[in-house]
Amino acid sequence: MHLKSLAAALCLVAMPVEASSLYVKYDISLTGLKIGEGALSVDLQDQSYKIHGQGKMAAFGNFVSDGSGNVLATGSVSPQGLNPNSFSMRAEEDGKPNTVSLSMANGAVTGTKIHPAQDRMNERIKVTDAHKRGVIDPLTAVLLPAPKGLHPDSCKRTIPIFDGRDRYDLVLDYKTKYQKRGGRKGYSGGVLTCSARYKAIAGHRPNRKTIQQLEANTSMEIHLAEVPGKPYLLLYRARLMTPAGPLNIQNVRFKILN
Repeated sequence: MHLKSLAAALCLVAMPVEASSLYVKYDISLTGLKIGEGALSVDLQDQSYKIHGQGKMAAFGNFVSDGSGNVLATGSVSPQGLNPNSFSMRAEEDGKPNTVSLSMANGAVTGTKIHPAQDRMNERIKVTDAHKRGVIDPLTAVLLPAPKGLHPDSCKRTIPIFDGRDRYDLVLDYKTKYQKRGGRKGYSGGVLTCSARYKAIAGHRPNRKTIQQLEANTSMEIHLAEVPGKPYLLLYRARLMTPAGPLNIQNVRFKILN
C-alpha cells in the first residue's frame, strides 16, 4: 500500500433527524502543505446506506503522484451494523486508470473486478476465499457503528478491510476525546481519538519496505465525529507520520443535507 493509497483510503452538534444525509469535505496535507482534497456524501437511512466520495491529489516528490478518483459504497443497515453490497472505484494516477468493483453479501466478497491486475504475484501473500469473508470495503470503513457513542469502547475494535487487491486490518484503540467548535461550516461536538495500527493480511508483498514501515508505524491516529441522530461515528481527521513528514486528513466542512 502506497502513501497515496492510504491517503485516498482514509479520504472522510445538530438536532436529531430520522435519516442522516451529510456532506463532509477534507483537506489533505503533507508536511503542512496542502496536496489534495476530498469530499464524502453520506446517506444513512434506517435500512440502507450509500457513501459517495471524490478527491484529487497533487504530486509531491516521490511520495505522492497526481491523481483523482471517485468511489461509491452501498449496503444495508442491520442492528449489528453496516452490511456492504457493493464498492466501486474509478481513479487515475499519472494518467493511468485504476478501477475496482466489488460485489458483497453477508460480509463476504462475491465478485471482484480490478484493472490493472496485480503484478509480481509470486512475491505476494495469496488472497484466499477465507480472506474475503467477514470483511468490509475501505469506504464503508469511514463510518463506524457506535452504539456507545464517544465512549472509549467505541475505539476498541479491529476493522477487517478488503480493497479488491489487499486484505488488511486496522486495529484501533482508545487514545482521548475532546470537544470541537467548528463554526458555521464545520463540525461542532465531541470527537473521539483512536490510535490505529495497520496489519497486512494478504495480497501484499511482505518484503516490501513500505509495508514493513506501515506495520511498524505507531503514529497513526483516527479522529471520529458523531453522526447526528444516529449511533455512528464518521471520520473527522486522520494523522500519520511518514518519512516525508506528517500526513494529515482534516475535515473542513460538515453539512447536514436534510
